[in-house]
Amino acid sequence: MRAWPLVLLLLLSPALAQTLVEVTAVAAVQSSLVSGVRFPNGSFKAGKGSEAIVARIPDAARFNLEVYAAKGIAARLHDAFVAQIMTSFAAAGYLQDGWPQTQQAGGETRTRYNFSDESGRAALLFIVRRGDELVFVVGRAR
Repeated sequence: MRAWPLVLLLLLSPALAQTLVEVTAVAAVQSSLVSGVRFPNGSFKAGKGSEAIVARIPDAARFNLEVYAAKGIAARLHDAFVAQIMTSFAAAGYLQDGWPQTQQAGGETRTRYNFSDESGRAALLFIVRRGDELVFVVGRAR
């Protein structure tokens, strides 16, 4: 019976370590592009490969963009990520323009949300979902 808590601790330690790293990463990379827009726990700023994701956005040159990624368990919270980001956009004064645009291409699902504030300044949330990977791009017009 005494070994049972030790076995449980060993089984949970990778998940706890991943959660700790994710929470630390989120705190370290809060966006300065759209102040007031908070990113979901479990997200991190993407480095390599960001250019390939940005290339999927036809008018990317209009925006200052940041790319974030989530994998594994965190990516399964896709709907929660989108809801939290959209709520943060609304709290920052950005309202959604029209319906989201979704397309399937190359085994991935791409969804684009357009936003604007009261002065007409545009913002963007672009999501790419493939398997257990989720990449979201957030930006504000230059």
